[in-house]
Parts: sequence; C-alpha cells; structure tokens
Amino acid sequence: MNPLVTTPHGALDSEPIGQMQSSAAAPPQSTDLLALAWQGRWLILIGVLIGGSAAWVHLQRVTPLYQSTSRVYVERSLPKLLSSDMQLGHSNSYLFTQKELIKSTGVLASVADSPMASGMETFRGVENRVGLLYSGLNVDVGRDDEIINVSLTLPNPVEAAQLVNEIVAAYITQYAEKHNTETFKILEILNGEKQRRDKVLIEARRELTAFREANPELAVLVDNQDVASDRFSRLMSELNQTELEQLTAKAEYERVKEMAASPTLRPMLLDMALDSVGKANLNDDLEALLNQQQELELLLMAEQAKWGDAYPTVKSIQRSLDQSGLRIEAKRESIEAEKEAALRAYAFNVKERFEFHTNKLNGLRSKYQDQFEAAKESSANSLKLFSLEETYARAISDSDEVEERIKELDLNKKVGAMNVSIIETASAPKLPTYPSRAKFLGAGVMLGALSGFGLAWLRDMLDHRLKSVDEIQELLQLQVFGAVRRQLGKIGREELGKLVHLQPRSTSAEAFRTLRTAVHFGLAGDDCKVLVVTSPSPGDGKSVVTSNLAIATDQADRRTLLIDADMRKPTQHTIFGVDNTQGLSTALSERRPIEELIVSSEIGTLDFLPAGPTPSNPLELLNNDYFAEMLERLKLQYDRIIIDSPPVMPVADSRVIASMSDAVLLVLRAEKSTRRLSLAARDELWRVRAQRLGIVVNAVPQSKGGSYGYGYGYGYGYGNYGEVAYGHEDQRSLGNRKKRLIQARPETPAVVEQT
Repeated sequence: MNPLVTTPHGALDSEPIGQMQSSAAAPPQSTDLLALAWQGRWLILIGVLIGGSAAWVHLQRVTPLYQSTSRVYVERSLPKLLSSDMQLGHSNSYLFTQKELIKSTGVLASVADSPMASGMETFRGVENRVGLLYSGLNVDVGRDDEIINVSLTLPNPVEAAQLVNEIVAAYITQYAEKHNTETFKILEILNGEKQRRDKVLIEARRELTAFREANPELAVLVDNQDVASDRFSRLMSELNQTELEQLTAKAEYERVKEMAASPTLRPMLLDMALDSVGKANLNDDLEALLNQQQELELLLMAEQAKWGDAYPTVKSIQRSLDQSGLRIEAKRESIEAEKEAALRAYAFNVKERFEFHTNKLNGLRSKYQDQFEAAKESSANSLKLFSLEETYARAISDSDEVEERIKELDLNKKVGAMNVSIIETASAPKLPTYPSRAKFLGAGVMLGALSGFGLAWLRDMLDHRLKSVDEIQELLQLQVFGAVRRQLGKIGREELGKLVHLQPRSTSAEAFRTLRTAVHFGLAGDDCKVLVVTSPSPGDGKSVVTSNLAIATDQADRRTLLIDADMRKPTQHTIFGVDNTQGLSTALSERRPIEELIVSSEIGTLDFLPAGPTPSNPLELLNNDYFAEMLERLKLQYDRIIIDSPPVMPVADSRVIASMSDAVLLVLRAEKSTRRLSLAARDELWRVRAQRLGIVVNAVPQSKGGSYGYGYGYGYGYGNYGEVAYGHEDQRSLGNRKKRLIQARPETPAVVEQT
C-alpha cells in the first residue's frame, strides 16, 4: 500500500500495520552498474593503467617462444592372409598409435643424440635433451582429414623447424621402413606357399593322366557313380574345405605368434585385437585427459607468471594438474591392461580356431580312410580315379587362392605398406606464438578494469549512505516530496532559516514554495492540519526546512502556527529572534493557556510558539492529554500547524508527537543519512501509527543534484525569473529561461540550496 494515498479517517488506524509488514518484505536493493562504474571511473582508470603496465613489463621480461609445425600423412593398410576376413592395419586407433610412436623415447633420443643437435643453442647446458624435446613437442591427429600435425615450441625458431623435421625423419626411419619390411616378409611367405602348391598341382595332374591312360574303361564309370563313390565325393569336398580352413587358421595363428614376438608388429596386433572386441576407440578418453592436462599446464604457466607459485589459484591449478597426471597414469594403466586382455583374448581365439579346424580335419581324415576302404572294396579303380580328380581339383583351387592373395599385394603399388607422406615441411616462424602481445595487454587491461570496478563496488557496498531519490523510495517505500540543495558559502542559521522571507525571488524561496505545494496536495490537502517535521538523527537540517516551509505556507494566505517542540535542543527562537524564556514547556508544565505564549514571528501573519526552557522530563510533558487537547484547540484557530520535533532515534519525543499529528515529513541529509537509521526511523514512526509519511532530502551536493533531485530546470527557471525581475538578464536570455520553464515537469520536486 502506498502510504501517500489519501484514505478515509476510519481506515487510517490499520494503514501503518500494513506498511510495517511491507517493510519487512522490502525487495533487495539493486545496483546500477553503469552509475557505479561512472562513480568509480578513476579507480577503473588506475586499474587499467596498472594492469596494462604490468602486462607490458611482463612482455618485456618473458622469453618469446616459436612454434614450428610439420604435417604428415600416414597411409595405412596391410594385406589379408589367405581367405581371412581380418585386414591388418585398419583400426580407428591406428593414427593415435602413430602419434605415440612419434613421441616415443626412441625417436626423440635419436634426434637428441644426432650430430646436428649437438651444436644447437637449444641444447646448450641441458642435461636431459629428450625431456626438453618431449616438453615442447605436440602431436595432434586431425579429426576429419587424418593428418598428423607435429609441432615443436622453442625459443629459437630456426632450430625448432630443424628439430621438427628431424623428428619426422627419425620416425620414418625407425618405424615406417620397418613396417614396410614386414609387408615384404608376408609376400615371401605367400610366394613360398605358391611354389609348394604348384608342385602339388603338377604331381596331381601327372598321376591323374597316368591313371586314365592305364584304365581307359573308367571313363564310363565317371558318369555312373555308385553310392560309395557319391558318399566319398561329398566327404572329399568337406575334407578339402576343412583343409583350406585349417591352412588359413594355421597361417593366421603363425602370423599372430610372429607379430606378438616382434616389438615393431606388436602395436598392429594390438589394433587387430581391439577391433575384434569392439574397443578401437580406447584411446579417446586418454586423448581427452591429455588435452585437459595441456590446458591446465598452459593455465598454470599463465597464472605463475602473473601471481607466482604461492598464489592460492596457482596452488589449486597445480593440485588439479597433479590429479590430472594421476588420472592419466591410471587411464594409461587401464588401457594397457585392456589391450593386454584383448590381445590375450584375440590370440586365444585364433589358437582355438586353429585347433578346432585341426581337430575337424583329423576327424574328416579318419572318416576319409574308412570311407576310402569301403569305396575301394566296391570300386577300387573308380574310387582311385575320383580321388585323383578331386586331388587335382583341390590343388588347382589352392593354387588359385594363393595366387589371388599375391595379386592383392600389388607389389608395384606397394599395397599393404605403410607409406608416410610429408605434406608440409616445417619452416622457421617469423612471429612468436607466445606471448601474444594483444592477448597479454588485453588481459592486463581487462583485469585492471575489473579490479578497479571491484574496488568501486566494494567501496559502494561498504558505504551504507543513501545516494539517490530512487534508492530512498525503493528502500523506504515512501514518496520524496523535495530535494534541498546545499548552500555554498558561509550563511548564518538565522538567515538560512528565513530564506523564503529574506530572498523571496530566489531559487531557494521558489523551491520551498514548490515544496509547500507538493506537501499540500500529497498529504490530503486541507484535511492535514498538523504537520510534524523530524529526522532520523541530529544535524539533518530539519529545523531550517521547518521554518522555511512554515513561512512559505503562511505566504499562501493560510493562517499558520509554527511550534518548536524540540524542548531538548530548541532552534527556532534563534532563527526568528524570539525570547525563549517561556513557551511550549511552560504551557505543558504549568498548564497555562497556550494563547498567552504564542508570539508573532514578525513575518507576515505567521505565529510562533517557542520551545521554552528545557524541562527535566520533556517526554512526560508531551505524552499527556493536555498536549493533545492543546493541538485540537489550535486546529480550530489555524489552517496549518507545523511542528519542529526532535530527531526520531535519540529520543521518543517525536514519536509521541507523530502519533497525534495528521502527517509527518522525515528529513534525510544527503551523504549522511544511512539506510539503517532511515529504516529504523521510518519503522518507529509506523510503529506509533504515524499517518501520511513523506520524505524531504536535505543538503544535496551541487555535483550530485541529478541523483537526489528531479529537475534543476524547474528550480532554476523560477530563480532566473527572479533575477530578471531585478534586471540581471536581457530579453533573449529571459526567453531561453522561459522555454526551459515550460519544458519542466510540474510534478518535479523542489531543489533548494541549503547547508
């Protein structure tokens, strides 16, 4: 509920309770970041200068690093052995295996121990050359093009390019050439098998031809086979197929044993094993962990360069890096274990397949002997002829199978060899990759700006003073009727309290008259007879606001009475130059008629009741029926009674007076009144059911009028109007002032110059 909305008198009793409930649930104060940045602009500027300077100094001290890159394409395929469906070398993890081979100790050691490396400046004074190469080496596998990028980062760009090219050459020498040699070994095995089977084919053809020539009568029996011959024929077909399968399994088994015993072929065997169990992407998680570790290392280097090793963030990153290393080691061990398990399972399956075909072959051969004896009894010659023909056909099939596998090798194109193509040779880079001047300077400026903004924010958070009208209205949930501007220069209290009378055409006087109008229409008009002016604490300027408001009200042809109810520290008698030997305290303590104690202020028709001598018990004097009855009698005599009461928080006098009044104006002092005291004062007034509560902001600095005021144009317009009346403006200036006056908002609260 808006406390400034006029309600019937019967509803006023319940209004403060609702206000207190709304204050308990008041929304949190929001921060205007743009305004905060503008207020702390010097802190932000200093932070930017410091951050940029620190980044520049760091750039001058850090050693630049150059990255040289060579791009390599590895063509991968190995031949099939006989009719096996497994083709060596085709694995998703193949390129990652080559990546690890490039980074292997053997390759790096051969480069570090080469004569070229001995004379390089990079290795001067370095004991662990392999470690230096490994720390600066980065090998990446392209996701789309399967290109391997080999990069080396060193302070010397020329040597970085030379070493990258040497690493690629060493990899080709140690692994690619050995890999190609293995392909030719496979070809030798197949050629030997082809020669053996050709001999078997020739011998089978010779025997078949000789038998046919010796037994020409068997030509008729070939088309009219008996039952024994038919069974024997099917058995021979199965035996031939089983022998071929057993031969294939044997060749595969022998190949697996040879690859398992060879260090260079063992990685390919691991790839075959992983493909067989569906774990070809086993290294993906390890690659992700390695990338994460590299990012942490770069972040650690940046933070160490910025903050040093003892900084908490650096320690936290170091711990994360250590944990990442442990995870990588654990992952590598897990991968190796899974690889070994897959290898053992694969070797076991190959062996089982070989043994199965061997046992099956032995069984068929046993059956073959039995069937052969049975067939021999019925038709020895027919069976022998059929056997010779089947042997000859099987020899032809076996010879053709081996010849087909040899053709697949395509020696002219080296199919099955691992061909390494250097797509891009490393060259010396002209610009360093680290540090990046733009990034370092940008980061320094950004961190400096953020630090300055953080300090400005911290300063704002620690400053509990009220800084703007919007903040006051949002915090207190009350309407602000006017903002009183601080008066520059030294002015006495007597003159300051009568600005409306002494300078009637000044900006301040017109602004107080505007404040009078805002209070009149904002606090129920003529129904508001008794108006109390108070403040949260002493020194807020409530007495000056009270006296000027009383004078302005009297000038509006309203019979006005000003009561100084601050009996503990009276001020109004000083402003109006009135004797304070008797007054309100005299009327309350001696029960004298109030009419005898009211004096004229000698300003218009304004009447004034001084505070009187300071009593020992001001609160007891106010908190009785006589004071309330006195106000009721005075309401019949005056249009408006304005009471200058003590501050709310130090003493309870103002709360008693507010409970008997029709409206309360709470005066807050700019750059002095705090949120806690202002909220406490408002809650105390609500607690005693103070009605129609409003705010006036006092002593607004000249430079911050826009935060506290609603329109200097309105005040200045009337002020300039007064100056023209005294002959200080020409007609052209007067026209400009009138234009600004017309453009001003009528609901704009007043801005008054004040101390």
